[in-house]
Parts: sequence; C-alpha cells; structure tokens
Amino acid sequence: MTSPISIDELEDDELRRQFNHLMEAMKDIVVVNPEREEGEYEALNQRIHQAVTEKPFLARVVDEEGGESLLYAASSYRFTSHHVIKCLIQAYPRALITSSENGTPLYMITHHPEHCVLLPWIVTNYPWVLDHDRCPRVVFALLGMYAQRQRTSFTAAILKDFFQAYPRSLVATHSSMTILHYFLKIPECEADLFKWMAERCPDDILLETDSNDSTPLHHACLLLTRTKTCNSNDICKYLIRKCPASVRMLDHDGDLPIHILQDSCDHGAIKEAVVCLLREYPESYDRLPQHGHPPSSNPFIQSIKPLLDEEKELKETAASLTESASSLIEAVTCTNDELMRSAFTVFNSWATSFINTTEDKLGSILVKLQDMCNEGIDSDE
Repeated sequence: MTSPISIDELEDDELRRQFNHLMEAMKDIVVVNPEREEGEYEALNQRIHQAVTEKPFLARVVDEEGGESLLYAASSYRFTSHHVIKCLIQAYPRALITSSENGTPLYMITHHPEHCVLLPWIVTNYPWVLDHDRCPRVVFALLGMYAQRQRTSFTAAILKDFFQAYPRSLVATHSSMTILHYFLKIPECEADLFKWMAERCPDDILLETDSNDSTPLHHACLLLTRTKTCNSNDICKYLIRKCPASVRMLDHDGDLPIHILQDSCDHGAIKEAVVCLLREYPESYDRLPQHGHPPSSNPFIQSIKPLLDEEKELKETAASLTESASSLIEAVTCTNDELMRSAFTVFNSWATSFINTTEDKLGSILVKLQDMCNEGIDSDE
C-alpha cells in the first residue's frame, strides 16, 4: 500500500498549489469567515470533489505543518458533504489511518456528530481499517455517539448497520468491559437494540465479567435501579431468561443481582425483575450479601416467596406426571395385560386432569404476582 507524501516532496508545482488552495479554502470558510451562505459550502464541496476526481493523487498528499490530508480537514468540518468524504476515501483509503499531530481521519469521523454515520460504509468497503487495536477504540466511540444520539445524527439503525458490516466488533473489549457492559452504562439504552446485539454475540459473553466481577446482568440491575423504567426491566428479564447462570454470580462486593435490587422494591419495574430473579434462584432468598441484609428482610420479597414456592412445586409435580405418563405409555404398548391397560387409562385421565388444573393454578399465581408488582405503580410514574 502506497504511503502518504509530504507536500514539500511534490515535484508538481501545480499539484502543490491546488492542494494548498483547497486546504486554505476549507479553513477560511469555517475558521476565518464562518458566516457564509449555504451555497458557498456547496460550491466548495463541488470544487473539492472535482479536484480529487480529476487528480486522485491529491488525497495522498499531507501538509508540512501537522501532516494533515484533505480527508483529515474534510472530516473535521461540519459543512463537508458525505459525498466528498467518500470521494477522498476512495481516492486514497489509507488516508483514513494516516496519523497527523491531531489524530487520524478515522478518529475524526468516528467522533464527529454527523460524519460518524459513515462508519458502516467505511467498514463495509475497507474493513482493514479496524485491524489491530483500532477496532475497540472505534466501537466504544460509536457506542458513545449512540449515547448522545439526541445531539448527533447517530441512530440505533446505524449502529446495527455497523455491526452487520463488521460482526467481529461485537466481541471487542475495552478496560475489561464487553460492548454489552458498556451499553448498559447508557441511561437511555434501548432494550430492542441490546437484545439484537446480544443475540449476535457468543453465548458466553453474558457470563463475562468486568474489573469489578460484574456480569451484564449486574449492570442491567444497576441500570434498573437508576432508571426504574420498563425498558431497563425488559433488559433484566431478557438476561435472566437468556443466561440464568448469571443470576447466581457474585460481583467483587459479594453481591448477587437480586442484592442490587432488593432495597428498591417500591417500584413496579423493579418488582417484576425481582420476581424473575427469585424464581430462577430461590436459594438467594436467605443469601447474605457482603454488606447489608438478605433479600428475605424485604417485605415485598417476603410476600412473593410463598407464591413462588407454590409455583415451583406445581411445575415440578406436573413435569413428573408428564414424564410418568410417557413412560407408562411405552410400557402399555408392550403388554396385552388388560388390567395394566385399564390402570393406565385411569392414571392418564387423572394425570391429565391434574395437569390442566395445575395450569389454571399457575395462571392464577401469575395474576397474583403481577397484581403485587402493580401495587403503587401510579407513584412510580
């Protein structure tokens, strides 16, 4: 791959003059005389595009002072059209990772509130720009742009496009955090986007821990205590269902996920998550955290425990009967004993009736639990 060339090494005086004029024009229109008509910005964009189309070598040149290219300058300014930036990249892709005193164009584009939307196109066409240590820096910077999406042009759809174009970025880590850990630090993160990302990550990523031994579920519970929203609750319930093993994991403070939530059970969204956690790990009821009291000290958790115990017993009995009936069916098909066949018919009829009744009881328990979670919900809003 060809290297950038400093302007003082150019033998073509006309090329040198053209490069300097374009650099000066971009600086002038933004720094020296920023109060310009929209048409002047468009005219300069057309001028840059035409010059680089006619002489692609211009994209390879860097100035003497800071080693900046036309792409670096274009990536720094809001007025530059994406059409022009793409043209500059296509003319000399390596310019994306050519360092100047102030960084690379890739860095500028990634951190720019409007140009960052170009990242999916860049990694689709030039995936090598994320080789080595650039991938984590770009991915986590984009998550930062997503966190600021109300003030930028970045959206969940663009983030999805990026991950689809470069799926290896889903396993990037930074400071011991996976992208799922980092995503859950964003107060307004979207549950649908989180689940979309998690479904495309390796299954064991949900058991990955950060420097505090916290799993994504620990982070999701912390997020839920801060936001107390249905969106955060949805993420918690998804993680419990998708990775039940994480319900039993301790962080560096000796806390289970339920310990993080147990003192905030006056909020409907948190109550629902607590029900799911206790259902998955009933033994956590009396489990002492390193500091504080066990979940059993909380009145809400005390009130739901009998219902969850009953629910568990009903499910286990129904599962046992279903298994027994299946085994008996195999036995009956291998015998001509009318007494055994008759006994099986009676047992099967009773078991079916019991299971149907159990389903009704389980439905009633679910309604009671939901009603208990909804108590006082108006005060949460």
